[in-house]
Formats: sequence, structure tokens, C-alpha cells
Amino acid sequence: MRIQKREPPIEQTFQAVFEKGVLRPLEPLHLKEKSLVTVSLCGESRWRNEFERLMRKMSRRTRSVAQKEIETEITQARADVKATRRAARRSA
Repeated sequence: MRIQKREPPIEQTFQAVFEKGVLRPLEPLHLKEKSLVTVSLCGESRWRNEFERLMRKMSRRTRSVAQKEIETEITQARADVKATRRAARRSA
């Protein structure tokens, strides 16, 4: 049986530090050497402000839904995605 290598995720979000003209990731990136990527920069404070804005918006929209119901739906959606990915790997 041949063991397949895991493909890197299509999108990765990570923190980096800009030093001496180079972006240095603060964690290992799962990329092959010389991989071509597109980088989109967003400052930490701007990202955090946008995230908090979206969380407030989501909170307003889900006010009438019980927290337990939201958690149940998210858990089920996650399980569905995992099952779909497993099925796709088996058929590959």
C-alpha cells in the first residue's frame, strides 16, 4: 500500500514578522521549496477590528437562536465536511 503525502491546504493564515526586508513566518509553513504563493497583507490591528466587527454582526443576527442550537449546527457541519474529505481521499 502506498502512503500518500498530504497536500498543503489551499489557504493558510499565519503571522509573520517583517525584518530586514524579509517576511519571516512565526510558525512553519507547509509548502514545498520554491512554491509560488500570493501574499495578502493585513495589519494585526486592522484584522482584529474587522474580526470583532464581524463577530458583533453575527451576534446580532443569531440573537434569537439558542447557543446550544448554534453549536450543534456547527458541530454537524464540521462532521459533514470531514466525512466528505475522507470520502474524497478514499476515492482518489
